Amino acid sequence: MKKIVFLILCMAMISAVTFADDEKGQQGSVDRMAKMQQNLGLSDGQVAEIRHIRDSGGSKEEIMAVLTEEQLALMKERRAQIKSKGRKGKRKAPDKDVQNQQATHFD
Repeated sequence: MKKIVFLILCMAMISAVTFADDEKGQQGSVDRMAKMQQNLGLSDGQVAEIRHIRDSGGSKEEIMAVLTEEQLALMKERRAQIKSKGRKGKRKAPDKDVQNQQATHFD
């Protein structure tokens, strides 16, 4: 009897965690789409079409085909800006001068 109760509790906890992850994923996708709409100036029709492509498992190329030339240029510009800043949390390698100073400091 205790084993059955324990199993039911474990299954309930797993279900709750899974459900919470699904909700978070959907919210992230909505936020991303809102940012994309704001940053690129997407029309409501474009947003609906991109959502349909994403829901049906479409590719990036299909999504990019929905964008105008101006929107594509703006997207490429923003991606380049993000790439030049680097990812959050990643450390950049120190300059060679800094490495040399550190090496001589401990000698």
